[in-house]
Amino acid sequence: PLPRHPVRGLGWRLLFAGLLLAVLQQYGLQRRPGRLLAVGPAVGAAAVLELGYSRPVDPASLAASIQLAPDVPLSVTADGATVQLGLSQPYRASGPIEVSLGGQDRQGRHLRQVRLRWDPRPLLLGLVSSPQGQRLELTWPDVGGAWQPITPWESSVSNVLPLRDGRGVVYAAAADSLSQRNWFVAVAPSSVVPRDPPMAPPVTPPRPLPGPATLYSQFSSSNRGHLLLQGVSSATLDQPAHHPPFLQLFQPDQTRGLRWLGRRDQPWRQAAPLDHQPDGPATLLPSGDGLVFSDENGLVVVSLPPLSPQRHLLPGNRDLKAFCGAGQRAVVLEHQPDYAKTIELLRPGLAPEVVWEGEAAILAVACDEAAERIWLLTVDGILGDDGQPQQDILLVEVQPGHGVVAALHLTHHSPSATPTLHYDPVTHRLLTVLEHPGKTRSEALLITLTAPGQQVPPQVTSMDKPMDMAYWLVRS
Repeated sequence: PLPRHPVRGLGWRLLFAGLLLAVLQQYGLQRRPGRLLAVGPAVGAAAVLELGYSRPVDPASLAASIQLAPDVPLSVTADGATVQLGLSQPYRASGPIEVSLGGQDRQGRHLRQVRLRWDPRPLLLGLVSSPQGQRLELTWPDVGGAWQPITPWESSVSNVLPLRDGRGVVYAAAADSLSQRNWFVAVAPSSVVPRDPPMAPPVTPPRPLPGPATLYSQFSSSNRGHLLLQGVSSATLDQPAHHPPFLQLFQPDQTRGLRWLGRRDQPWRQAAPLDHQPDGPATLLPSGDGLVFSDENGLVVVSLPPLSPQRHLLPGNRDLKAFCGAGQRAVVLEHQPDYAKTIELLRPGLAPEVVWEGEAAILAVACDEAAERIWLLTVDGILGDDGQPQQDILLVEVQPGHGVVAALHLTHHSPSATPTLHYDPVTHRLLTVLEHPGKTRSEALLITLTAPGQQVPPQVTSMDKPMDMAYWLVRS
């Protein structure tokens, strides 16, 4: 006789076959070697490579499997399936590092062998001028000094900011005599590079930032890709009451692949509106969860969503000069009533520490990641050998608890229009731009630093290229 429920019997067989197939697939996946899923620089840390595996790894076996060429000091930390490889201080990177690693997961199964070429050094970004105008150019560390333009010639370029996460550069370009447009140019200088000779990083044409043309604008970014745009619309000239100063926060837009719907990819999307409207320039915390600005009462720090509203005030006439590393420490300039100036170090939970005091003008400030070394670019008026007044530019190194430990006279130079000082923790170099009176142009200076305690003075090298401003651009 025929079975009473033939369909039900067939259904049970199909269900059992599906379960068996799933078990076999899971067994096969568990037998496969764990593999590398993602690799890139760690957020908010210099010379640290982060690797993401398909399963939690055994740190000891992975560390034992690492082979490096050249053999450089390296630290290894693991948290589950995430591994971080960090160059140990005071190693100075001078080229790419060949990395080979394997190891095991926590169950003792082998991880797939990985070979990669890691170059943690930043790129050099310069604002150059010619009779055609101004434009931004990049140079790769190992291409013999060749420069690659990343923007077209503009009549005027200002407010240049390399993004802290390395995805690109934002800047303002003059639209006419009274207004400017704000732009973003994406750059993809990966720190994990092919084993072939290095090539110039891929660059896309500049894209306008959301928002109107402005009379004034200022940018700030975070380690996680947030962009703060502060400005005044050019429409204020006609209708000032309807166009107050604005403060907008943008996040990277991860939406891709919608061009077939007629939509162009927009690299930014606006975050929740900000309630704060400071009177002066505002700066994002490197973590992206707060703002710093000055008001009539002092230096103010406010939190941003999703954090609960908080406001902290440091009384006094202070200006933020630099964040150190991931932003847990900062250097500020306090103006005293007698025109003296003090440089203070801010650390969580501690009172401000004065590390320098004087009357010289502070042009720019930089610091290392731990704020153990702070550099000041100062200028003061002195009388020359001929009895004529002249400017004395001094690079001063100060250390908390020790005061001034070194000073370097940058002779035959004068301050540039927008003096800056940038520190690269990978190559241990400072970068600045100063005027050279003998050459009637400004030039970029690379200052190679020595280790603390060494009596050898820093080595100063000028770049043979007219440059109005210069910056480090970290690799994404």
